[in-house]
Amino acid sequence: MHTHKPPRRSGHGTDDRDYRLLFVLTLPLFLSAAIVAKVLPARWRPWPPSDQSTRSIFAEARAAAGAYLPYAMMG
Repeated sequence: MHTHKPPRRSGHGTDDRDYRLLFVLTLPLFLSAAIVAKVLPARWRPWPPSDQSTRSIFAEARAAAGAYLPYAMMG
């Protein structure tokens, strides 16, 4: 029996997959940064306080990854 594989699409499908892979691989880095930021006093935190300072550590890590990863995908 012969199975036919659909051709790989270039463009947005590949970019989406690459973004998700990069997101999953860098999330532990952003998670550790969010943990350190929660432990530090407010004046030493690496980013300015926001009105969403009550977010969970995981929500902060996802937000940081979502903010910085699009720059990695440019080019």
